[in-house]
Amino acid sequence: MSFRRRVLTAMAAALLALAGLAPAQAVASASEAASAQAPSYCVIVVGKAPPGEPSPIRSRACGNDYATVQRQAGAQQTVLLMEWFWNANNQPPLLTRIHGDYGDCDSAGYRIIVKDDWANNISGFNAESHCNVVTGFNWPSTVDWSGDEQTWANYSVCACLSQGWVGSFMNDRIEAFWIRRG
Repeated sequence: MSFRRRVLTAMAAALLALAGLAPAQAVASASEAASAQAPSYCVIVVGKAPPGEPSPIRSRACGNDYATVQRQAGAQQTVLLMEWFWNANNQPPLLTRIHGDYGDCDSAGYRIIVKDDWANNISGFNAESHCNVVTGFNWPSTVDWSGDEQTWANYSVCACLSQGWVGSFMNDRIEAFWIRRG
C-alpha cells in the first residue's frame, strides 16, 4: 500500500470515528499502522540535466534515520539542493531531501521531476546551495517545461530560499521543479 493510501485510510478512519461510525480502537490501529510504515525521510540524488531535460535520478533511499538513508543513497559527497515538505512549514515533519552530484546550482540549475507519492503533495520547500530561484510546475511538458507554474526567488546573502508554504495556487499541485542560481 502506498504512503498516500495509508495516510488517506487513516484519515478516513478518523473521520468515521468522529462521526460515530467506527470504533475508536480501529482508528488508533489505522493511524498507528500508517505512521509505523511511513518513512520519515527520503533522499534522492540527481545529476546535472542536459539542456531542457530532467535531471537524471542517480539514487534514492527512504527510512526513519536520516544518516542511514543519506548513506544508502550515496549522498555523502553531494550537496543538499532542496527539502520538500508534505505539510506547510513541515508540520508535522515528513520530508524528502534532494541532493545534487554536480555541485551547487548555476544559472542552468537542476530540473527535477517529482515522482511517487510526492507528486501533487508538496506544500512547502527549502532550496539550498545557491539555488535561490525555484519554479514549480503542474503538468510539465518535458519538451518545453510549460504548464501552470509559479516562481519563487530570494536574492539575499544566503543564496537560498525558504518557502514554508507555496501558497494556494501551487499547494499540492507541483509535479516538477526547475531550481537554479539567479
